[in-house]
Amino acid sequence: METQITIYRGTHQIGGCITEIQVGTNRILIDFGANLPGNEAINVLSDEEIVKAVFQRDNSKAKCVAVLFTHYHGDHYGLYKKVPPKIPMYIGYTAKKILEILTERLDYFSEDKGLPVVKKMKTYQINKWKKLAEGIEILPLVVDHSALDSYMFVIRAGKKRILFTGDFRDHGITGGEERFEKMLDAYVGDVDILITEGTMLSRLEEASKNPIQTEENLGKRAGEIFNQYHENVVLVSSTNLDSIMEFYYATPADKEFVCDAYQAKIILTAIEDKQKYYEKYRLHQRYPNVPRNFCIIGNMEGLGGKQNCYPANWDLLRERGYVLLARPNRNPDKTYKNRFEEAMKEAVNPHIIYSMWAGYLEEEHADADILRFLDGYREDMDILHTSGHAYKETIQKLMDKTHPKMIIPMHTQCADTFHKFFPGYEDKVNVLKDGEGYKL
Repeated sequence: METQITIYRGTHQIGGCITEIQVGTNRILIDFGANLPGNEAINVLSDEEIVKAVFQRDNSKAKCVAVLFTHYHGDHYGLYKKVPPKIPMYIGYTAKKILEILTERLDYFSEDKGLPVVKKMKTYQINKWKKLAEGIEILPLVVDHSALDSYMFVIRAGKKRILFTGDFRDHGITGGEERFEKMLDAYVGDVDILITEGTMLSRLEEASKNPIQTEENLGKRAGEIFNQYHENVVLVSSTNLDSIMEFYYATPADKEFVCDAYQAKIILTAIEDKQKYYEKYRLHQRYPNVPRNFCIIGNMEGLGGKQNCYPANWDLLRERGYVLLARPNRNPDKTYKNRFEEAMKEAVNPHIIYSMWAGYLEEEHADADILRFLDGYREDMDILHTSGHAYKETIQKLMDKTHPKMIIPMHTQCADTFHKFFPGYEDKVNVLKDGEGYKL
């Protein structure tokens, strides 16, 4: 049976990823992501055009037997509501639970409800082969990324063995103790084709100048800052769980840990599912046999003492000191103040820790909502953030472990120069174009 790989979007950009692997008359999709802001200027299909191209109504395409999501970031799953209802969608077990919490929140602002769709998603059996169609089998493997419970896949496609990395790294909590190398040795081995992300290749200088290379570095530095300042406000993505757990553990015993109910639900879900695997995903003991409480701003949303959650008391917080996890205001009505902006009014002298990509502070990718939140605080704030993506050295390690006969870069702005970064593999790199099928 003939095998073909088509990357509809992602060969020369970061995000908006959609990859198709077809064997005979069947095909699977890996990710069905929304385009990131700023990518519209690139000569790629829009989200609306992508949906039409992938799911043509004239039945001219091979049967799509499954859509596999590597993780819950919008540039990888964001078009999930556009997938025809009869096609099964798959995601990680914990990732699905987090996505349900996220989608329920997003549904407040949308008439097209996503939660019923997410609830129907199937989940992976980790480290076990699954046959999806004749000639197509997948092996889902948990991988370290800024989104908890992310996956890469070994794929048996016809007679070829393909490794699709998705977004990955090896410097987070879930990548510690050489888990990445051990996984490659135990479950992957040599492959015919490696389809790998290369996000950080366009950010080498940024990465080299960043003193926070790992999540462990982030946690250590956070502890120092939290001890130095009485009131600490951390601007961080609600689903960047490795960093959040580092901030949670770094909060001094004499200070309070503050967030809203939405954030607490995500953290508690992560703890419930991952505590038996990773030490930093356990309920933190503030003192021996005394679990750390969550001080909740805004509505409690059903949380209470059973979950170690209590309403925030600002008189107590100002007295004891605290670490508050905050998010920018995404409400299109800019006269509206969100709970974190209201909380800043309660603070006396808050110190800001910015824990998001530094590019959002710069002109090219400036995020107006983030800049508005940071207005008046940027001069004295600390930037504590480490990449959710693999460093060049990690991609090199991947290649050295899997000995690919062909390498297809994606999720990168450096596809055309990819071969220059990896001496010894130059003649193995095959750069594809969006939408063009490559027959194996």
